[in-house]
Amino acid sequence: MIGALRFALTVGPRIDPLRSLLVIAVAILEQATGIGLAVLLGLFSEMASRHSTSGLPALALGVAVFVMLTQGTFIAGYFTRLRLQEEIRNEVERRLVDAVGTTPTLEVHERAGRSDRAAVVRGARGDIGTAFDRLLWLAGAALALVASAVVMASVVPVLAVLPIFAVPAVLATRAADRKRDQAVRRATPRLRLADHLFTLATTAAPGRETRLFGLAGELRRRHREEWESGGRDLARTDRRARVPVALAWLLFVLAYATAIVLMVRAGLSGEAPLGLIVAAIAVSSQVTGLVQGVLTLTYWALESLRATRAFLDVVEDAAAERAAVVPATPVAVPARLEGGIKVEGLGFRYWNRDRPALNDIDLELPAGAVVALVGENGAGKSTLVKLLGGLYRPTTGRVLVDGTDLAHFTPEDWRARVTAAFQDPVHIEMSLKDTVGLGLLEHRDDPERIAEALRTAGGDRLLASLPEGLETRLGRGSWDGKGLSGGQWQTVANARAAMRRTPLLRILDEPTASLDARAEEWLFQRYTGLDRLEGGVTVLVTHRLTTARAADLIVVLDGGRVAEVGTHDTLSAAGGLYAELFRLQARYFA
Repeated sequence: MIGALRFALTVGPRIDPLRSLLVIAVAILEQATGIGLAVLLGLFSEMASRHSTSGLPALALGVAVFVMLTQGTFIAGYFTRLRLQEEIRNEVERRLVDAVGTTPTLEVHERAGRSDRAAVVRGARGDIGTAFDRLLWLAGAALALVASAVVMASVVPVLAVLPIFAVPAVLATRAADRKRDQAVRRATPRLRLADHLFTLATTAAPGRETRLFGLAGELRRRHREEWESGGRDLARTDRRARVPVALAWLLFVLAYATAIVLMVRAGLSGEAPLGLIVAAIAVSSQVTGLVQGVLTLTYWALESLRATRAFLDVVEDAAAERAAVVPATPVAVPARLEGGIKVEGLGFRYWNRDRPALNDIDLELPAGAVVALVGENGAGKSTLVKLLGGLYRPTTGRVLVDGTDLAHFTPEDWRARVTAAFQDPVHIEMSLKDTVGLGLLEHRDDPERIAEALRTAGGDRLLASLPEGLETRLGRGSWDGKGLSGGQWQTVANARAAMRRTPLLRILDEPTASLDARAEEWLFQRYTGLDRLEGGVTVLVTHRLTTARAADLIVVLDGGRVAEVGTHDTLSAAGGLYAELFRLQARYFA
C-alpha cells in the first residue's frame, strides 16, 4: 500500500499544484469549523460569567470572520475539488490506456488474474480520482480529533487519551474492510458473469435471440444465481466482522460517558473556568462525529488506495510484459519478404487450460503466397494467426521471418507491417473517414487513400449510400449516427485493413462471414492479387472451402496439429480430412 499512498499523495500536486494547495486548505479549514466554534462558544460563556461586554464586539467580529473563512473556503473550493478529481481521473485513464492498450500481447485481456485486475480498475477509476481528496480530508479529520483531545485535556488531563479509545474501532473497521476486500476478490469472477448476463438481457445486440428463444427468464435466473452466489460470501464476511466492530464501539461509548462525568465534576469543583469547560463539553459532543468521520474517511481512503494499488499493479504488469517481450537490441523488420515466414515446432497453451491449443506446428509460408487455414472449430486456426501477428507469445517453438526470429523484432515494428480483418470486427463509432483511416494513422486525413481502401474492400455502394459520404457519423451507441448492418460493419473493417497496401503479413480471419458470395469473391481476388504482386503472405482463415481452393497453399489443422498441407488438387486426391470436409460442403451445391 505504500506505493499506492505515495502515488495518491503526489499525483495531485504533480498535475495541478495550485488547485492541490487550495484543496489542502479546504480540507483543513472545513474540519476545523466545529472545534473553532466550540472554542468561540467557550469564550462567550466566559465573558457572560464575568458579566463583561467590553470585548463582545471584537469577539462577534471574530466569529463572523471565522465562519466566513471556513464556510466561504469550503463553498469556493467545492468546484476546485471536483476539477482536480477530474484531472486526476483523466491522468489515470491516460496511463491505463498506455498500459492496457499497448501491451505487446493480449494477456491483459485474456489471462484471468490480469483481466480481473484490469476490470477492477476500469470500474474503480472514480475511486482513484478521489484518492488525493479523501486522504486530505482524512488528515483534516485526524487533526481535528487531535485538537479536540488537547481542548479536553486542558480541563482534565486524562481526557487526552479519549481518542485512543477510538483506535480499536478504527482497527476493527480496517480488519473488517480487509476481509471484505478479499471476499470481493473471490466473488469477482461470478459478479463479472452476472454483469455479462445482465448485458445480454438488456442490450440491443443480443435482443433478437433473447426474444426468439425466450431467454429473458433464464438469463434473469442465472443472473440472480451468480449474483447471490457472490453476494453470500460477502454477506457472510460482513456478519463475522460485525461483532468485533460492535465491541470496539461499545468500548468507546463507555470511555466517552466517563469523559463527560469527569468534565462536569471539574466544573462543579472549580478546577477549570466555565468557558473552558463549555468549550471542552462542546468539543466532546463532536468526538463521536469526528471518530465516525475518521472511520468513514478511512474506509473510503482505503477503497481509493486499493483501487490505486490495482491500477499500479496493472501498469507494472504491463511494464513487466513489455520488458520480457521487447528485445534489448531489436532487429529491423525487412522492407520486403524474400523467403517468407517459417514456423518451427510452434506450440501454445492457454493460461487456464491443461492441454495445448497448438502443438508442434511446422510450416513454410512462401513470400507472395496465399495460404488458407482450414479445419473444424477449435482446431487452432485463430490461435495460429494470433501467434503469427505477435499477439501471443509461443509456449514452445518460434516464428521466423526471412530467417529472423519474430521475437527479435519490437512488437510495434512488426505490427506496423501486418494488417488484419477479423470476423467479429470492432464497431468504431466515428466518422467513416476516421473509422477507416485508423488502419494507417499517417494517412487518416487522406480522403483519396481512404476511398481507395473502401473500393478494395468492395465498399463503393456503402460509400454512395451514406448521406454525408466520408464524413457520415457511424453507429448509434455513443452518438446519433448512421446505423450499419453486420455486413456493412464488416466492409468498413475490411477497408480499414486495406489501408496498409504492402504488408508483409495480411491476416484474414473469416473476414467475409457477414458478406454475400459476390462480395466475398471480390474481396478475396483483390487481396490476393495485391499480396502476390507485392510479395507479402496472406493467411486466410475460412470454413468456406470453395474459397480455400483458390489459395496457393492449404493448411489443414486438426486438434491443434497440422493434419495436411498442399493444394486443393493434391489434398482432394489424397482423400484425407480436407477431401472429406470438401465433399460435405460440395454436396449442398450439387
